Amino acid sequence: MDMRYEAYTYADPVFYDSPVQWAARDEFPAAAGAAPDGWVRGLREAWVGYRPGAVPLPEQGWRIHVSACPENAPRILEVVRAYCFGHGVAFEFLRSPALVRLQNAEYAPRDSSGTFLTLYPADDAQLERCLGGLDEALAGAPGPGIPGGLRWRRGPLYLRYGAFAEQWCRTGEGEVVAALREPSGVLRPEVRRAAFDLPEWAPVPAVLAGAVAGAGLGSVDGFPFTVERVLHVSNGGGSYLARPVGGGERVVLKEGRPFAGLDRRGEDAVRRLAREQRALEALAGLDAVPAVLGELTARGHRFLVREYVAGEGLHRWFGRRFPLVRAEADEVAVAAYREEALAVLDAVERALRAVHGRGIVLGGLHPRDVVVREDGSAVFVDFELASPVGEFVHPGVGEAGFAAPAGVAGFEVDECALRALRMWAFLPLVPLTALHPAKGAALARSARKRFELPIGYLPEGGSRGEAQLAAVESLFGDGREGWPRLRNGLVAAIAGSATPERADRLFPGDPAQFTHDALGLSYGAAGVLWALHSVGAGVDPRQVRWLVDAVERRPCRPGLFVGAHGVAWALDRLGRRGSALELLRRLERDDEPGAGPGLSAGLAGIGLARLHFARVTGDRALLAAAVDSADRAVAALRLGEPAPAPTARPGLLHGASGTALLLVRLFEECADPALLDLARAALDQDLARCVVAEDGTLRVDGRTPACLESGSAGIAAVAHALLRHRPDSVLAERVGRLRAAAEPEFVAQPGLFNGRAGLLALLALDPSGPAPDDEVIDRHVRRLAWHVLPRQGQPAFPGEQLMRLSMDLATGTAGVLTALASVYDGSAPMPFWPAGN
Repeated sequence: MDMRYEAYTYADPVFYDSPVQWAARDEFPAAAGAAPDGWVRGLREAWVGYRPGAVPLPEQGWRIHVSACPENAPRILEVVRAYCFGHGVAFEFLRSPALVRLQNAEYAPRDSSGTFLTLYPADDAQLERCLGGLDEALAGAPGPGIPGGLRWRRGPLYLRYGAFAEQWCRTGEGEVVAALREPSGVLRPEVRRAAFDLPEWAPVPAVLAGAVAGAGLGSVDGFPFTVERVLHVSNGGGSYLARPVGGGERVVLKEGRPFAGLDRRGEDAVRRLAREQRALEALAGLDAVPAVLGELTARGHRFLVREYVAGEGLHRWFGRRFPLVRAEADEVAVAAYREEALAVLDAVERALRAVHGRGIVLGGLHPRDVVVREDGSAVFVDFELASPVGEFVHPGVGEAGFAAPAGVAGFEVDECALRALRMWAFLPLVPLTALHPAKGAALARSARKRFELPIGYLPEGGSRGEAQLAAVESLFGDGREGWPRLRNGLVAAIAGSATPERADRLFPGDPAQFTHDALGLSYGAAGVLWALHSVGAGVDPRQVRWLVDAVERRPCRPGLFVGAHGVAWALDRLGRRGSALELLRRLERDDEPGAGPGLSAGLAGIGLARLHFARVTGDRALLAAAVDSADRAVAALRLGEPAPAPTARPGLLHGASGTALLLVRLFEECADPALLDLARAALDQDLARCVVAEDGTLRVDGRTPACLESGSAGIAAVAHALLRHRPDSVLAERVGRLRAAAEPEFVAQPGLFNGRAGLLALLALDPSGPAPDDEVIDRHVRRLAWHVLPRQGQPAFPGEQLMRLSMDLATGTAGVLTALASVYDGSAPMPFWPAGN
């Protein structure tokens, strides 16, 4: 599970939403303060900033970052704010106490962890005065460390060389990121690492010369262990496989960073580590518990040394054995897995009973917390939340579906987690149980039926909302006859979720709409409105107007699925050609330096948008621009050269397959067979990443799930488009094996780009080789009921990570809608679908 999603679950129990929506409800009084005379106040998402209007700031330079704990944040804010106003220093700070806690949470991004305030000194002299004045004023106040920051003395001040003004460039893969300007004038990505890292060309003021020279010295001097491998890392610290420096048996080092890794109770990682040590000592001697071997402190971080347990994490054990992820799960394999899983789960239960026998509550139980030994016994390896039953406090952390409901106490907390673990082992959709009270019972019934589990092994009793859930699940069992009713239900769920009163988003979707693009095709309004239009549903003109207005007030970045080229295309399809062409003209005025070859935000997608507008307007200059995009993508991939340049991520959205699609479409326009040669070369780059998996199918790297975005399904779809123009028996055979990877009974997510809907879209194509039985498509449709949830009585789907509902095209309900329409109506499941025209 990607825990970065957790921060987007706080604001709303149903949809992912910006943490600012939750955390800004109770702001620091200073956040609403008017700017003093001569100062300019500004808001930037979670940040409030003030700068003296008469003092121009440099483009980049040395920034001072100030950390704080929730307890001392108000005082630190008042001290720093007064200093900056008194000395004319530009600064910004987090708007609320909740944001301070979130910045230091267990799974907060480490590249911004700890920072509460940032100061922007105008020159070296002001920098030196700030360091001296604030170091004295804050008097060594405690605060979390800032990874990658250069610490100033022993207080909460840290330094980084970085941008003062917003400036952007593209990575080698075409992603737009914050940038620094080199002395040559070239913009390069501003790299933030967990250790202090200074560009070699960055100027070092005299006041910082000693600190910079000493950065990192002594970081491992005297440390008694050599780390062999990182097992887990979070904002609170990490777990590491290590050996004593002088030799000896492997051990596990568990690290706690002081004041960081806060849970919802406000406890930091060091406090939880101390609790873990006490619990392990109380459980000493149990086979199900690793032994404590010692403790130490290094550079202010606390480490617990414990026994290394040889074996396999339960999540990996499951991943190697679960039969429903294979193309063909025969009943012999299903029965064999059932017996193995029941035995391992019995071992987990025995281990839990032994822990409870010592009077200890684990407080949290997840597949990653269990190691399975070769003899089948189970060992628990995480005791951060454990405590004696008489002292137990409901945990402030826990993953969706595994965490006990509020009000549950004592050993019953672990019993809830054990029941969730049993469910997970047979139908790993546990996060859905936290989104609807009846979903757990419904999944339990499905798991018992599919695996012929003992009656009563999983709780299947009636729950509140069971009839409502059953009604939306039943929509997926009527095939083509039930499609109109299902279509109308999905459309109603999407339409009912619209928030036109908000300026930041129109439809709820993936967190990427807050970090990447809230207007575009993948995660934003354009994709949802196109989806409704493409299935023949009415589109509210006021929502189209919302999109037009949003485009006019926001900066536009190039890109098709993430970017404004896709918005222009969608506006054209929605009958707003004038607005679409105006947006395109804005985009064409700016080159896209550094754009990668990909379809999502790179040259392949930009070229397809240009080709579309060339066709509908007859503008030959746009056709030439589309050809130029293709030429640049070909050059970036070095197609036809002895040493091609494979992309970091293969597949339709980010890999060379996107360029292959653009080249096929240009062939359809220009009839130049050389374009098909290049398309095949581009496709071969991605095909080279596909190897035979255990089930005989072709998958990226042999293990990546078959999906449209970066998996074998997207590659197969582009190959299908190429085969329409150039039959090739070898390619057709490979396409058949790629398509076979899209047939598994279990798919973790329902969405279009990375889930079951995308597999449906591929299988709905006219096959170039042996077709899967219609039963496979029917099964995929019926299995969508495993994911569906009621939203105001209508069917809706969770987004990625399954923690909240989503309505967007890439991850949510809109993508499921278009995929089903491709099955029943033959329409395109996504813009520029390879099989379309």
